[in-house]
Amino acid sequence: MSSLSINGKVVSLDIEAVIFDKDGTLIDVHHYWSSMIKMRATLIVKKWFFNVNSDQIRSDLIDAMGVDLISGEIKQKGPVGIKPRSFIVNVAAQVVRRNKKNISNDEIEDIFLQVDQKTSANILPLLKLLPYVRQLLDDLNRCGVTIMLATTDITSRARLAMNALGIEHYFSEIIGGDAVKSTKPSPDLALAVIEKCRVDKCKTVVIGDHPVDIQMGVSAEVGYNIGVLTGLSDVSVFDKLDCFVVDSLKSIQVDY
Repeated sequence: MSSLSINGKVVSLDIEAVIFDKDGTLIDVHHYWSSMIKMRATLIVKKWFFNVNSDQIRSDLIDAMGVDLISGEIKQKGPVGIKPRSFIVNVAAQVVRRNKKNISNDEIEDIFLQVDQKTSANILPLLKLLPYVRQLLDDLNRCGVTIMLATTDITSRARLAMNALGIEHYFSEIIGGDAVKSTKPSPDLALAVIEKCRVDKCKTVVIGDHPVDIQMGVSAEVGYNIGVLTGLSDVSVFDKLDCFVVDSLKSIQVDY
């Protein structure tokens, strides 16, 4: 059995598994997604709007997909980093159509795939592992806790990121929003990894940086939910949710 402590206080003596969110929980959501969104917008403009009000349309695309044009950070309400890829594709397509280009969502998806391919060979510069991630993964692994990843990103990109950071081996299962019918806040992602790894959901912990992570855990009826303030949310957004809140992963401890 493994114990779970939060902010120095033991909250459980029997933890079997942990489900992590990816963006904002394990990696810097702003650094990764602002770069990806800007590359997507640039390619869209280059293909359909070369020299035709291109700067304004590029800004509109970046803003619509969820990057604040002033700070360069991801907006708290996304949609990028929160909604599934298909949602972001549709948002971008709507911006293009408003500018009198009759294109399909599939054509926008082709642009997204081009960015994926361009970054796949050297994704590491886009990734910043958040503080205390490796320490917590080491501790969980040492204690025999099953570690899983559930993200709204597509599965292949999540695996690529974990591999590039040298932490993929910690995870018994990695699953993305493309692998389930409904993504967060639906319980589908959590239930999928729980079923795949055959762990007791009542002894499972969900850790994420956004209310949709906690809502997923609550809907899946896991034992514990932890909101971490290293991503898109401040403490106030967790007030009405059934969860613990920590400043960083440093506040989470596991032991025999």
